[in-house]
Amino acid sequence: MVLRAVENRLERLFERTFSRSFKSGLQPVEIGARIVREIDLTRQLSTDGPLAANDVRVWLGPHDAARFDGFQSELVRELEETVRQHALAEGYNFVGPVAIHVFIDDDLHVGDVAVEATFVGGDREPRLLLDDGRSFVVSERPLVVGRSPAAGVVINDVNVSRQHAEFWRTTEGVAVRDLQSTNGTFVNGHRVSAVSLSPRDDVTIGPIHLRIELV
Repeated sequence: MVLRAVENRLERLFERTFSRSFKSGLQPVEIGARIVREIDLTRQLSTDGPLAANDVRVWLGPHDAARFDGFQSELVRELEETVRQHALAEGYNFVGPVAIHVFIDDDLHVGDVAVEATFVGGDREPRLLLDDGRSFVVSERPLVVGRSPAAGVVINDVNVSRQHAEFWRTTEGVAVRDLQSTNGTFVNGHRVSAVSLSPRDDVTIGPIHLRIELV
């Protein structure tokens, strides 16, 4: 049941990018599922809760690697998002930023995937992740999100005010404040004026979903 739920999530995640590109052979969802299993097998317990490996190396055979020529950057980006989404669903934390590395192994046959997941520490700086693939470091200086070209995070959408909301680093993590926007800032579906955030919180500004990752 748990594996099926993971596979369903991976299928939804990869559908928008790869569903039309690969009709047969090794599928991105298979690589993602193999990574997720390795993440689960290597998880560790700490005083902050379960930790997930954040640095993942993937080896593909020459034939399968060739099929992803021209798509490798998109594949890596989607695989990294797979790790983040799985960690969110399972309540895992990271010791550093999530990174996926893809290599070619001449000894692997078609359809074979080898995965190694390790823990690589970082400076635990919070980052703001957008569901369009962008990410920004959050510091003590407010990071403004809005439609204005002068904003730190620009969202070019009529539903977003010129200066819509701001994120900043606090002693406890990260907080968000709505800047009296027209359409509001939402956290987990609730309109807010100012609130502290956790990595599991979903922030909505116009059409974009954002969340915090402590790396």
